[in-house]
Amino acid sequence: MVRLDELLSVIENPARRRILEALAREPHYPLQLSRELGMSQQAVMKHLKVLEQYDLVRSYREKSDLGGPQRKQFYPKLNFTIVVDAGPNMFTAELYSRESREEREPIGEEMEEANIREAMMDLRKRVAAIDERLEELHRQREELILEKESILHEAGRLADRLDDYHLRRILYEFISRPRLDLAGIARALEVRDEAVIETINKWLNEER
Repeated sequence: MVRLDELLSVIENPARRRILEALAREPHYPLQLSRELGMSQQAVMKHLKVLEQYDLVRSYREKSDLGGPQRKQFYPKLNFTIVVDAGPNMFTAELYSRESREEREPIGEEMEEANIREAMMDLRKRVAAIDERLEELHRQREELILEKESILHEAGRLADRLDDYHLRRILYEFISRPRLDLAGIARALEVRDEAVIETINKWLNEER
């Protein structure tokens, strides 16, 4: 899995995002992408090369329907979520990976258009139900984020009473990221483990 900074640098390009959107809908050949997106095939191939390099797409060579040479068809390989929370007293950017699903399998039996239409309408209702649940989860998450932001605001007010900038910086990470141990806080701040441990222990002992 690529790192967050690398991933953001790749998908910040609007053309690459459009390519990923098209591939998420269905696999495409480069020529198809070129025609659909109004881009030159050379530009499409350049972007696909970057996406493939960062393991966001994969390709297979398939026989041409017209008996010509094999063509490369590109499939999406997307399995991540990026969450950014920003406020006056907090900023976090997290990358979460998910287990990949297998590529879609073609339906073996033939279906009449009416049956396809009925099946599609059923799938649309299921997606709508999922979207409603996601919206509710989003509302609940927003409430928790506001509560967390309030706590960090209070922590900031308390930290302002301390004169040591280095200590304030460490304490912010100590409060805002409780899942991290002191070694993890040191890595997040890009400082030596010993410096964080020494600073925290000294401050806690002084408080006693």
